[in-house]
Amino acid sequence: MRERVRQIIAQEDKKKPLTDEQIASRLGLRRDEVTLLRHQLKIPDSRKRRHDLLKHDLEQLLKQNARLTTRELTKRLKERGYDVSRFTVQQLRSQLQALSADQAPVPSRPRTKAPKGSAHVTFAGMIGAKGTLKAAIQQAQAAVLYPPHGLHTLLFGATGVGKSRMAEAMYHFAVEQRVMKPNAPFVVFNCADYAKNPQLLLSQLFGYVKGAFTGAQQDKPGLVVQADGGILFLDEIHRLPPEGQENLFYLIDKGVYRRLGEVQFQQKANILIVGATTESPESSLLLTLRRRIPMTIELPSLADWTPQERLSLIFHFFNEEADRIGKELVVQREVIAALLTYDCPGNAGQLHSDIRVLLAKAFLKTMHQEKRGEVRAERVDLPMHLFHHLAGKELLPELPMLKKEHFRYIPGQRADLVEGEEEEQSVEHLYTWVIDRYQNLKEQGHSEELIQLIVHKELDSRMETAAGDHDRKRTVRLQQLARLVGEQVVQTVEKMLWIAERHLVLDYPRISFALAIHLRGLLDRDPGRKWPDRPIAIDTESMEYRVASEMAKVVQSMWEIVLPRHEKALLAMYLKQCSVYTEPKALVGMVVASYGQVAKSMVDVANRLFGKKHALAVELYWNDDIEQAIQRIGMAIQQADQGEGVVLLADMGCNMLSEAEWQARLGVRVKVVSPVSTTLVVEVMRKCLYASEGLEQMVQHIQMLSAMPVTGGEHKLPAKPVAIITICLTGNGAALMLEALLREKLAVAGEQIVILSASSLSVRQTYDTWRQTYHILAVVGTINPFLEGVPFVSVKEIADETGISFIKRLLAVARDVDAQTEKRHSYRLRHLLNPHLIVSNLAASSKEEVIERLASLLDQHGCVGPQFLQKVWEREKLGSTCLLGVAIPHADTSQTIQPAIAIAQLVQPVEWEPGTKVHQVIMLALTENCQPAVEELYQLINDHHAACGSLDLQALLRMYP
Repeated sequence: MRERVRQIIAQEDKKKPLTDEQIASRLGLRRDEVTLLRHQLKIPDSRKRRHDLLKHDLEQLLKQNARLTTRELTKRLKERGYDVSRFTVQQLRSQLQALSADQAPVPSRPRTKAPKGSAHVTFAGMIGAKGTLKAAIQQAQAAVLYPPHGLHTLLFGATGVGKSRMAEAMYHFAVEQRVMKPNAPFVVFNCADYAKNPQLLLSQLFGYVKGAFTGAQQDKPGLVVQADGGILFLDEIHRLPPEGQENLFYLIDKGVYRRLGEVQFQQKANILIVGATTESPESSLLLTLRRRIPMTIELPSLADWTPQERLSLIFHFFNEEADRIGKELVVQREVIAALLTYDCPGNAGQLHSDIRVLLAKAFLKTMHQEKRGEVRAERVDLPMHLFHHLAGKELLPELPMLKKEHFRYIPGQRADLVEGEEEEQSVEHLYTWVIDRYQNLKEQGHSEELIQLIVHKELDSRMETAAGDHDRKRTVRLQQLARLVGEQVVQTVEKMLWIAERHLVLDYPRISFALAIHLRGLLDRDPGRKWPDRPIAIDTESMEYRVASEMAKVVQSMWEIVLPRHEKALLAMYLKQCSVYTEPKALVGMVVASYGQVAKSMVDVANRLFGKKHALAVELYWNDDIEQAIQRIGMAIQQADQGEGVVLLADMGCNMLSEAEWQARLGVRVKVVSPVSTTLVVEVMRKCLYASEGLEQMVQHIQMLSAMPVTGGEHKLPAKPVAIITICLTGNGAALMLEALLREKLAVAGEQIVILSASSLSVRQTYDTWRQTYHILAVVGTINPFLEGVPFVSVKEIADETGISFIKRLLAVARDVDAQTEKRHSYRLRHLLNPHLIVSNLAASSKEEVIERLASLLDQHGCVGPQFLQKVWEREKLGSTCLLGVAIPHADTSQTIQPAIAIAQLVQPVEWEPGTKVHQVIMLALTENCQPAVEELYQLINDHHAACGSLDLQALLRMYP
């Protein structure tokens, strides 16, 4: 397996190196197993493998143009084949700038050197300054220090990410660095306050002269004058009207502006402009202004913060509120956990608001107390959306300090903890285990690095390092297991595993549950019954069998039972199946291709259903040429191939090559099935994961189920009673206990689901009979019998709820309630045309104006959602939307309410792309079912282009039904 990892990494795209997760997906391993193998091979992770090449190309781009924005740099790197985020590019750029700064000449403008650590003083109040916000702060500092007067800056990010706080920090930094005078002004203006009255907005910002408008009795200076020599912070700058933006870029260029009512630009000011916007700068600001604001800083949302940073922010807000209220706050652990994990789209602003609502409700409770002492915030005080988030969930925050039951916040002091937990009694025992395990692995000849990885892995498995609620959850599971099998059985298993873990690397939770259930069933048998010594294929010289023999002595010591040979063999089978290093089998790969987002939605359903990312989706676009489409499908096939071939599920129009042509082109065996439905995707994925059929046999079976080799109907599961098999050694002990546990967890009656008990030694024979009568959903038990095409769920997975969730999803499919299997309706071009959406002579001067007009038409007729225009601009940034002389702006299908096409014939051509002008613009609002209409439109455009003419709008109107 190590050689497979080495080979895959050697063949990867050096600009898009594979992550451990992607390699694991190819090989059918877990990510941590790939990490271990990669460390053994002494191969760095994907980021480090790409670093030198990315750094080289970034340096080249910066040498060509050092003023490129991070957004533009990211775009150009993507054009060169990299898959990088702006955050990654900014981090690397900052590193390069830091390195070059050490060798840079002294700037011509004299500047007093800042005292050491002053940067920390300026930005110290910003949580995340050394982590998530580090790159943004470095950019902000660079903007302030850039000679001679700093760089005008645009802060970009969602609502509540801290743009105002960043602007204020920039101001204090400028003063401390003596870039600005100590009394330099910091003027804040929110453009949204006057957005509905542009004239009033401009008068506030730039001032006005007497007589500029009714009521202007005298000259009045604006905020620009007040900000002279300092910083003018324009919040929500995207709400500034075009005239105001024009005034700004004159101010930036020449240091002059005009007041409202003036004709000439004659007013002077020297200011540093810092703007903030929640909108995409490309779609909300004039290009002339964007070019004059060279520094764009994107602030990360709260979802991008680390848990430690978010917890620090929560503590900061509670400390602030304790000072404001003037009382001690005691906050329940569950409240902190909810604040730490809930989805917070309003970012830090919403988080602070939610904390205030929480404390207001908690404070209200103290109003009825005679002694109004501390304020206790409990689960019931949470805002409703947070309470719903917490309801029914066991939160698992990853900070050990959240094991504390309460947190105390005292006015004027830093947060402290109360009601601390007692020190764990097992700590000394844990340290002893670490020492013994280390010595044992050392004696086996493992390297130091591998020993560290193995011990860390086993500690994760034993202790579930997230601690806190994880410890409590594990305790609950053990208590549940003890109720099921008895405390003495659990103690026996712990002693058995103490022996096993000295020799083997095991999945601790899985093996502990399996052994406990098996041992309980063994003990419940008739003591007078003679056990048949059934032959089980096991190597008696293997490490697993020798360990099992030692474990059998524990059973003999505690229960006075001598285990026969076949019982030791069964224990060895458990050990082998629960080994961390079990060699996985190669699977048949799976690719789903379609036009639009149909493939992705179907693959998401299947991947969520089985809890595995096995299938790959390929989304094709109507303006892809055939060779591009073939290349994209081919790349997915190669990625999905594990050596056993690939099933290509191709929707209508996506089957571009024959099976023989795919194999000749890629060197991979490919079988094509078309067309595609969600249920078919689920069925194929089930066979890929759990059936032992080869590629050809699998496809033949699929075609038989579909009644014809090609079928468009939805495949229904057989109309048979749904059943689950519970399995143990005899079928009478642990299997019956599992039946009771399943009925309790699934909350189903006997007539809804049949539970069949079986012996692991004879289940294959009974399975052949049962599947004629039942639809076998899954096998639940202590050992995997590997039944053809049936998923196995371990007892551990049932106890920790993951297995129950999986079975419920299987039940949903079995009952045919999958919401994704809706019948699709195809649209033709005539269905999308509407005379009210066709503008024959549009007088527009820019691309922006055309797009806004057509999007507005679609919106007025109820065809698109509120985010449609934004999605159109996002698509424009990805690349050209010009085709054969016609501009075709469009968005993804998420914002389409009713499919439609809006068309504009322009009076004068506008520049759509650099060097490309268009006379006609066709804006598409499509769903996944519009492929026939798209093909007709393309043919129409192509025919008119061949005839050297533009589209005939009258001919289009005649198509309108």
